[in-house]
Amino acid sequence: MGSGEGQEYSVMITKVPEHFDSDEKILDDIQKKYPGRVVAVQTIHDESLLDDIIASLKQENLNLLRSQQRKVKNGGRKYTEKIGPFSWVGVGKTVDPVAYHAENVKNLTEEAKKSQSCKGPFVGVAFVMFDSIATATKAGSTPLSDNPDAWIVQPAPKPTDIIWENVIKIPSASVKAMLDLTKSSALFTICIFWSIPVAFVNAFSNLHTLADQYPWLAFVRHADPFWQSVITGLLPGLLLVLLMLLLYPILWYFNKSTGILTYSELHYQFMRDYFFFLLIDVFFITLLSSSILDTINEIIDHPKSLFSLLGSSVPAVAIIEIGYILIQGLMVETERIVRVFFLLYAFVFHTTSTTEVEQEQASKPEEFAYGGNLAFSSLIFTICFCYSTIAPLILPFGLLYFSLNYIIKKYKLLYVHELPFETYGRFFPKVADFMFTGMIIGQVALMGVIGLKFGYWQQLILWPLPIFTYLLSKYLHSYYGNELSNTRLPLSIAAGKDARRSEERVRKYLREWCESDSWRQPAVSVDISSPLRSPRGPPKWESNRDPLEIKLGGRADDDDSKDEHGFSSTFSIMKRNKKGDIVNEHAPLLNARDTRPAVIFEEKL
Repeated sequence: MGSGEGQEYSVMITKVPEHFDSDEKILDDIQKKYPGRVVAVQTIHDESLLDDIIASLKQENLNLLRSQQRKVKNGGRKYTEKIGPFSWVGVGKTVDPVAYHAENVKNLTEEAKKSQSCKGPFVGVAFVMFDSIATATKAGSTPLSDNPDAWIVQPAPKPTDIIWENVIKIPSASVKAMLDLTKSSALFTICIFWSIPVAFVNAFSNLHTLADQYPWLAFVRHADPFWQSVITGLLPGLLLVLLMLLLYPILWYFNKSTGILTYSELHYQFMRDYFFFLLIDVFFITLLSSSILDTINEIIDHPKSLFSLLGSSVPAVAIIEIGYILIQGLMVETERIVRVFFLLYAFVFHTTSTTEVEQEQASKPEEFAYGGNLAFSSLIFTICFCYSTIAPLILPFGLLYFSLNYIIKKYKLLYVHELPFETYGRFFPKVADFMFTGMIIGQVALMGVIGLKFGYWQQLILWPLPIFTYLLSKYLHSYYGNELSNTRLPLSIAAGKDARRSEERVRKYLREWCESDSWRQPAVSVDISSPLRSPRGPPKWESNRDPLEIKLGGRADDDDSKDEHGFSSTFSIMKRNKKGDIVNEHAPLLNARDTRPAVIFEEKL
């Protein structure tokens, strides 16, 4: 928030009516509300067909590069290979791979050009760029229509934060509600069924009980004490970590399928769902399955001793949680800094890849998992707080985990990952809610253990604690949480930032931003002649050169492509005539398909 980049000059509008299906129509409507302030408009169209063609074109270009390099290794001599679904067993059509893939590239290139020459259907989404941050801030906070189901406006996200496959198919309000209900039902079902393997895993912490119930496991009684402690202490924790990691892609898919438009919102929703899954399966199911399994026979034989037996067995579950924290800290967190799987992946691709493109792709770092990391940290805090008074030995292991987590995450955020979005502190209030939830659970657990030990007077003294904690969490959330959760730029800061910037430099920077095609789908902005080349990202304000050293529209010496204002003639330059109508002064210079933003610059008195 307050970075001053191009997205802060822009807003994203969804649910745009179908008849506003062009840049000019939306531009004309927005200009009536913000006269003289609109710089550019970019409508979004469904380019699914072009996406498929570009994906095939990239693959064929990669196959062509492989074939060419293999031909070079053969001394320039021609060679043949089999193609077809059973080519891997030597069955298929025999072709010259270089000529075959070159022909495919040629055909796909023609298809891509044809697809780019005609726009897909309008999806009701548009990006509007203004000439100041303050105007964009006002527009992003002000409804554009009295119809709550149309012209939904919000501050534009960072281009790399956009989930384009969801943007082109935004569901209606009723469909969105149905998707959310379906997701909640599916997650509830998964949570119930996932507790079965979690309970089975925790059974390994009670080997002697299992040996009594299942005679074929009697050999574990005679096993070495060291291996018994490894199985009962570390194996359940290791299996719990693996089960929760397997759950990760499932929850990610369900959250993404609800139509979330940005990765930051996706991580936020995922963090919430993942934390409650971890809390239920790792904490509650582990507590119940381990403690009840260990005492169920004695409870059946002596029902009156139910509470005293549970009171003595619940603290013993801390051993499983200590093992879980050790595995999470010493194995999972250290693996994230050593990146064993990534190194193996990169090594395999570097040794088997024959092109530089594949090697570059293999060297890219994985995405930083905000939601998963914060959910795990919140769970570890909850476990440590709950057992801090019941089994204080768990606290040094919690300190070890958070120390390693802090050092590793800080290093990776500073030197490894290039973040696709900024959180602006939005995740902190939710993490604070998780921590307060953990504190309340810990206080209730302490009261429960004391009650199981028949400490009724001590329990009476402790009962106000969870109430005060809950009230404190609500107070802090209402006082600070709403402000932190709101990532919109305050108008005073926006106006101050505008005042410190020269109008000339802002105009040039916005022109560069438009030329970077930041508000276009990746497939549309791909260079068809070189589809494997990574598209350039949006310009940075900090890296913007001095105005005297920069010329708009590309190279400094490319004056022939400029109009009288110094703007590139490859753009659709819009101006108003005396009647107030929007006219395109450079229509003869545009090709059949020009999806660049419609830009309007009006004379200002």
